[in-house]
This record gives sequence, C-alpha cells and structure tokens, in this order.
Amino acid sequence: MLLPMRVLTEQECPEWCLANGFDLDQFDHPAVMKTTQAELFRIPEGAGRRIALVSNHLGWFRDADRVLVWIAEWGVWRSSERPHIFDRFRQAYGVHEPLTKKCRHLFTADEFEDTVSFVSLAVLFLWDCYVLTRRRRL
Repeated sequence: MLLPMRVLTEQECPEWCLANGFDLDQFDHPAVMKTTQAELFRIPEGAGRRIALVSNHLGWFRDADRVLVWIAEWGVWRSSERPHIFDRFRQAYGVHEPLTKKCRHLFTADEFEDTVSFVSLAVLFLWDCYVLTRRRRL
C-alpha cells in the first residue's frame, strides 16, 4: 500500500528526481527541457480553459504510481493569485508550513484527483510548476 500525499524536503526532492530518471539543472530543478517528453504551451485566458488544459494534460499521469507536483515559482503575477486559498487547501492535507518552505508534493496513484486539484490551482494562479512521474525507459 502506498502512503498518501507527502511533502518532500529540499534535500529529498532532487534525490527523488534523480532516482526517477530526471537530470537536474544548476538550480537542482529537473532539466526537463532537455527531454522530448517536456511540453511548453501558452496558458489560455479564462479559468475554464485553464482547468480544461490541466485535465487534458494530466490524463497522461492517471496510471502513474507516484506524481510529483513541484510548485517552482509564484508571486510573479500577484494580481492573478490568491495564496490564502492554496494555504487553506494544503491545510486540509496537514501541511501548515508556507509554500516557501514546502513546495514539493508527492501524490500516490489513488490521489489522482488531488493531483489535478493542486495543479489546477497553480495554473489558475499562473504559477510555474513541474508535474513529474517516473520516466519510462524504452
């Protein structure tokens, strides 16, 4: 049985990335732009279109045993974000530390809807985030 969502520490996260097939850049972030599996896209205008974008893209992660949602940057577009909503949402998961200290969330396969919800809030608030799972090797 997999343990429920937990927050990885700053030290655990790079270890998880390396163990799951992701190289790291000079900032210890996943060097996903070097892979063919990374996708860049424009964030659409409108909340409905943003939610649809998340739902469509995260369908690829539905069967993953673990999914890492790493909120990498926030506070750039302050008029578009409501960090209080995210803080209260995370409190329901037992996470009481601020995003500045705990920004790496590891979900189990049974928590797919939770994963979608975390990523949806990040996209709605125009935050940068990585969504990673173990890389499949061919």
